[in-house]
Amino acid sequence: MNRSKLFRRNVFIAVSACLLMPLAGYGEQGKMDRAEKMVINLRVGHGSAGFYMLEAQRMAREVEADLRKALFQIREVDKTFAKSKGRPDDRFLERATVKLTQCEDQAKALTTELEDSYLILKDNIQETLLQQGH
Repeated sequence: MNRSKLFRRNVFIAVSACLLMPLAGYGEQGKMDRAEKMVINLRVGHGSAGFYMLEAQRMAREVEADLRKALFQIREVDKTFAKSKGRPDDRFLERATVKLTQCEDQAKALTTELEDSYLILKDNIQETLLQQGH
């Protein structure tokens, strides 16, 4: 075996050992109880709280993009309509544009809050399990 492959193998073994050490001590304390499994499963898997939070983030980003498209379309149509009526400085659809801009801002805020909530959930799960010695 050449030196670089040997080195990579040794690094892999060392990293694996470091990652598995906490699990090795876990076996001495007994099996994980149902409540601990429930806490761990909050973050991962189809149908978990984490899954729904990530899905909500995806949908919120989709809503943001759709609102941007709608807002752009309304503004362009409003400009064209105003020009066709000989009043290029007037905005006939201004109320709708303002309301849609507010919706877009709220969608951005929701996306940010969902991202923060998911990160807090992950940290909270990790803290909870570490406090229990796992």
